[in-house]
Amino acid sequence: MNLSTTDYLFMKYKKLAVPLLEVVNDYYPHLSKAKMMERARQQEFPFTCFRLDGSQKAPYFVHLNELAKLFDEQYLDASKLKALNF
Repeated sequence: MNLSTTDYLFMKYKKLAVPLLEVVNDYYPHLSKAKMMERARQQEFPFTCFRLDGSQKAPYFVHLNELAKLFDEQYLDASKLKALNF
């Protein structure tokens, strides 16, 4: 049984819509909360950030499929670059 990146991320987060704050804490620890919010409002992350409510106080979420796709794309790009360097 081969598990996909989505499967592994689901095991980690145990939800399909992951709070952006959790993603940032795990993978963008260099960003402040203010910078995270700015990037989310401007849709400057390499994945879609969305709110389930129209309130400005509602948290942003990231769909697990988009996060998994980003991981897979970044890995593929890096592996192609590495192959070119050999």
